[in-house]
This record gives sequence, structure tokens and C-alpha cells, in this order.
Amino acid sequence: MNLSNKLNSILKEYSEGNKTSAYKKFKKIYLQSNRNIKLRYNLAVMQQELGLLDEAETNYISLIKHRDESKYNINLYNLYITKGSYLDALKIIDSIKSQNLSLIKVDQDRAYILYLIKNYQDSILQCKEILIADDNNVHVLNTLGLCFLKLERYDEANTTLLKAISLNNQNIIILNSLGRLNHELRKSKKAEGFFDQAFSINPNSFETLNNMAGFYLEEEKYQKAINFYKKAEKLKPNNPILINNIAKTFMCLHDVREAEKHCRKAISIDQKNDEFKKILALILLKKYDFKNAWLSFDGRLSLSDFANKNSTLKLVRNKIPNKKISNKNSKILVLREQGIGDEILYGTMYYDLLNEFPHSVIECDERLIPLFKNSFSSNKDKFVKLGTHSLDANKINDFNYIIYAGSLGRYFRNDLNSFSQNPYIKNIENYKDLELDNILNNNQGLKIGISWKSLKNRYSSEKSLSLEDFENIFKIKNSIIFNLQYGDVNEDLKNFTKKQDYKIITLETLDLFNNFSGLANLLKHLDLFVTVSNSTAHLAGALGVKTILIKPPNHASFHYWNYEDGKTPWYKSINIISKENLKDRKFINHLFKL
Repeated sequence: MNLSNKLNSILKEYSEGNKTSAYKKFKKIYLQSNRNIKLRYNLAVMQQELGLLDEAETNYISLIKHRDESKYNINLYNLYITKGSYLDALKIIDSIKSQNLSLIKVDQDRAYILYLIKNYQDSILQCKEILIADDNNVHVLNTLGLCFLKLERYDEANTTLLKAISLNNQNIIILNSLGRLNHELRKSKKAEGFFDQAFSINPNSFETLNNMAGFYLEEEKYQKAINFYKKAEKLKPNNPILINNIAKTFMCLHDVREAEKHCRKAISIDQKNDEFKKILALILLKKYDFKNAWLSFDGRLSLSDFANKNSTLKLVRNKIPNKKISNKNSKILVLREQGIGDEILYGTMYYDLLNEFPHSVIECDERLIPLFKNSFSSNKDKFVKLGTHSLDANKINDFNYIIYAGSLGRYFRNDLNSFSQNPYIKNIENYKDLELDNILNNNQGLKIGISWKSLKNRYSSEKSLSLEDFENIFKIKNSIIFNLQYGDVNEDLKNFTKKQDYKIITLETLDLFNNFSGLANLLKHLDLFVTVSNSTAHLAGALGVKTILIKPPNHASFHYWNYEDGKTPWYKSINIISKENLKDRKFINHLFKL
């Protein structure tokens, strides 16, 4: 068989689905053919489809150096999109446009990349510019709808995507976007309907399989999610993002061995991806391998999500240590990260920090300063308001190092024995709340606090409960129930107490969101606190208040609540139960001997 026939036979084998075997045969011929340009291009295309992205990238770059053809550049920027290297993709697209090549597909892709890098307003402008000339361009309508979705302009997103699907009701890309929109709105049945429709049109669409897996992951149907991810993996066996998603799903199933195996495989394919390193850290934290977990945990610092939540990162990045600090006399600035709950959690390491590095300064949420100064009385001058130093370039230079609080684990929490067994926050003893004192003086019995909502995060709805879910708590005899839920919950309480003859006490003079000293005072007067995972749960744990925490679904649980034994090493006084346990009165009574 001559070379041409042999190549055609291999390409036929590849197109019929035996891709890996055909690729190996093709590569062997390529290596024996003095790296023929045409063969190299076909090889790169195969590598791109098989997820061998680094090899494909090398070949495309070599091809472009040999001859700067648009098809090489287009494939390379699409490869960068797959890898998540969106700025590299945008750079190539802009170079193509500078050559005055009028390629509508390139303009479409530019709008899409702007969407991917979260430059939604510029993406919208690009989309609208294209739609002036072609108002029925479904690909552009899809990108425009996704931008509206991210900006939470849900009505505009829905109108735009429904227009797109009316133009082409068999377009699985639009169906997937409608599925994502409805899932974001927690219209699960409608979302599933759109995904099912896309699947029925093409059961071998990678995007659809991947989206369906993500949908079932967030619907707590973890095994079903695995099944769809595995189907997608057959199409792209070396796609590192997909493999990492499989790792996250196995972690939801508490299969730590499989989770770690898949995560490490993803890292072996793309060693530069810090998201994978962060997931590996969470897996290792779950298996109590704290020492190795912290080595990967700093991967979070390079993620866009972290940067979006920490505006100081750009200013302080050069001061973040790339290895463990050894000089005890170093002047260190510690910054809080994420929300106030994480700040309280990682504050459990502040005693260790100040003992080990006495020249440290800790920026913190203004609401916590009175409690921190009261609890660290000999180091009260170490606690300052957020931004005191980190927003001033000159003050930043006064420090040798700057550390985000979560990174302190590398220094002080390397095994289970290193976790403190004692609460570290002390309530302010002379704090006076006349309203609370009056209620306590006139009511005897078990004092129980409840909190049922988590606010302002991606998984708020999954982490929140309704007052009806606390039925067994309300039925505990000889008890008084206090409302510790921050936010506007008046309607919740009004509607619930109309239907049920339960009394829930709200302290009218206590601002539960802003007055953490008053909140701590109330918590310390409780016999029991029952809560979802929110910032008040962290404060209760840090105070040593006996607490029942209702665990969120596994996919919505942070690492510090994601243990199977009902305990967390971070807070000794917290017992973690499921929503189903909360509805089991015998379980509640047995657990706390009420």
C-alpha cells in the first residue's frame, strides 16, 4: 500500500471513531516523513481534537512560523480557548483582524472571547455591531444572551436566546444556553428539558454531555453526573478541564481515591492550571493530608474568582512569599479573604501567627475589630481596618511579606493535632443588651437560636433552608427560640408564624449584620444554636457555642464543613448534620441529649 492510500486508510479509521489508534499510526508516519507541513497540520488537528493541547500548540506555532496562514491561527486561538488561555486567543484574533481579513467567524469568536474574559460590555458592543449587518446570526445572539445572563439581566437573556432558538430550533448550542439560563434561575425542570432536547438531537455532543453532567452535579445527582462526564470523556479523553470536573464529582460522592486520581491526571496534562491545584488541595484537606494540601492551596491566588473578591491582589502580589517564611522577625501583613466567615475561620490561626511572627499586622473587617481586640488583649494594636495598609502602595512597602489568611495553614495546621481545641474569640464581658436581659429574666428554659439562610454567594439557595425545616427544633419543650438570621426576613417570620403557633424572638435593638459584639453576646447566652453554613455559624464555632450546623449539599460545601464524621477540625463545638437529620426528631434528641 502506497503512502497516500495508507494515510487515507488511517484518516478513515480516525473518522470512524477509532481515534487514538489512528492517531498513533498517523504520528508514526509523520515522524518518518521529515515533518511534512501538510501532515503536521493534520497531526495538530488530531491532537487538538484528542485533547493533546500542548503538542497541538507546538505544532501550530511551528506551522505559523513557516507560513502565517489564517487557518493555522484560527485553530490555534480555538485551542487557546479550550485551554482557557483567553488573552492569548484574543491576541491572535486581533492580529488576524489587523490583516484586514473580513472573516465573520473571527468577529463572532472575538465577541465570545470577550464574554469568556468577563468583559461583558465590550462583548455586547461587538455582538450588536455584528447584528446590525446580520440580525439573525444565532451564534452572536447566543453570546449576547450569555452576556446578559452573567450580568443577571435575565429577561434580556431569555428574550435573546428564545429569538435565537426560534431561528434554529435544532441548534444545540442555543439549547444548552437556555438550559444554563434556566438552571441559574433554579427552574430545574425547564433546564433539564432544554438539555434533554439538545441530547436527543446529538447524543455525542461534548458540550451537551458536559453541561448535563454539570446540571446533575448541582442537582445532587452525583452518580448521574459521573455517567455523563464519562460519556463526554470518551469524546475527549485527555481534556483536563473535564477530568478535573470528574474529580470534583467523585469528591461529592466522598470517593477521595478516585477524586485524587482524576485531579492528578488533569494536572499531569496541564501543569499550569491553578484551578486544578486548588481542587487537589481541597481533596487532600478532605483526607486530612493537611501538609500536602496547603502546598497546592495557594493555586487559588491566581484564579480570577479570587482576584474579583480581593481587590488588593494587584497591589500586593509582589509581596506574597513564594516559599515558607523562615525569619521570625519578618514584618508580615495578613489580609482577610472571601467573606467574613472565612475571616473568622482562618482567624483560628492568629494566636499561632502572633506567637511565631510577633511583628505581624492583621487587616480585618471593621465589624470584627472589637471582638479581635478583646480576644487578643495583649496584641490589640495588631488589628486594623481593611485597606489600612493594603490600599496604600507606600505602606505596602513597609512590610517584608503579605499573606492572605488562608495561606497561614501551611505554617500552623499541618496535621490534626495542630488544630486548636479551644475557642479563640471571647465575648465582651461588660457588653450590655437590656432587651435581651429583660427577655432572659422573664423566660426560663432552653435558649435556642436559629439561622436558616446563606446570602450573597453562588450556592445561597442550596445552602439555605425554610423555617418549616426547623419543625423539630420548635417542638422542643420548655424552650425559647431566638432569631439570629441577618438580612430582611420579616416576611419569612410573619408568614411562618401565621401558619404555626410558634414564638420566635427577634431582638429589635440588635443589628445582626453589623453588630458582631452584640451577636456574640447573644450567642454566648444560648444553650444551642442551629444554623446553616453562614458567617454566624463561624462566629458560634469561634466562641465555643454548642452548634448544630446543617450541611449544604456536597457540591456547595466548603472544605471546612465537608467531612463525613459530623465534625470539623476547625471548631470543636460544631456538630454537622444533614437536612434529613434535622427532620429526624429522635436523631436531634439523641445527638444533644435534649
